[in-house]
Amino acid sequence: MLWKNLKSKTWIDWIKVVIAVDIAGVGIGLILNFEDTLHVFANIFGFVSHIIFGILYIFVAVLIFKRVFPQDLAQEEKDEALRTNDDIFETTNSVKKAAQKIIKKVDHLSKETYHKIDGILDKSEDFFDKRKQEVKDEVGKIME
Repeated sequence: MLWKNLKSKTWIDWIKVVIAVDIAGVGIGLILNFEDTLHVFANIFGFVSHIIFGILYIFVAVLIFKRVFPQDLAQEEKDEALRTNDDIFETTNSVKKAAQKIIKKVDHLSKETYHKIDGILDKSEDFFDKRKQEVKDEVGKIME
């Protein structure tokens, strides 16, 4: 599987591999306190900074290797991302369903309110129609 991956790498990937190997070698050299390594910051605090910078270089090399040669560990990260996406999807669906329920309730209440107001207006129209007729009758009586 590794040999198949090696064939598919581009020239920039090969440069990254060479740099990663160099960084890992320098990191191991710093941890083992080889004096042949040339660094600006790694020599500031003696062997303590050698160990710290050596560990950092190894971490960087591992990150570069993971980037150039993705492995099954990336599948775990992908699975976690998919679970997160599913959680987001479920949350979005539940919010959507709640919003739909609220919209249906508001629609139902607005229809009920419309019918109540319409009923009140019909009653007031009937009331004023009756009063209008009574007023006409009274005005007619007075005019006679």
